[in-house]
Amino acid sequence: MKKLFALTAVVTALSSAQAFAQAKNFEGFSLGVNLESDSSSVDATGGTSTSGSSTGLGLQAQYTWPLSNNFLLGLGITANTGNRKAGTYANGNDAYSKDRVSFDLMPGIAVSDTVLIFAKASSISASATSSDGTSTSSLQGLGYGLGFRALIDKNMFWQAGYDAVRFNDVTFSNGTVATFKGNIFSLGFGYKF
Repeated sequence: MKKLFALTAVVTALSSAQAFAQAKNFEGFSLGVNLESDSSSVDATGGTSTSGSSTGLGLQAQYTWPLSNNFLLGLGITANTGNRKAGTYANGNDAYSKDRVSFDLMPGIAVSDTVLIFAKASSISASATSSDGTSTSSLQGLGYGLGFRALIDKNMFWQAGYDAVRFNDVTFSNGTVATFKGNIFSLGFGYKF
């Protein structure tokens, strides 16, 4: 009986150390670059609602801590490059969001030694501009998303994700009130230090 108990204790200890190794594989600081496809819309006063699509690059820095055998928590920042078309509003002006920066909280589950599934909650800021250059405003909003990361080796990884963002209503300098929303699909590559 003592041998069976000892054998069970050894197997349990080894298996829990192995499971913790799953989460530890994703621990640390990482940098990544993502190709992003935005599908956005702008709802403006007067019932105007249109959408726009654009692509661009996103740069990501993150630090991830293992919390248990399979659970992790990541904190990061993502910066998006270029103007992202949101749609057209009053007088045929195109509306854009630009210089989008998000602060991300990313809980995740290591489902194997090389695959991580994560959720994301973000606080986002950006600028809103019009194509005629006469209307600008600051945007503040929230986002949420899902994604996964797969290790190529112990440092390099690729990832894919989906984010939904919604900004608070803004009032342009010409008096138009608009709401910006977006769906972002990303595919990226990164390095974990």
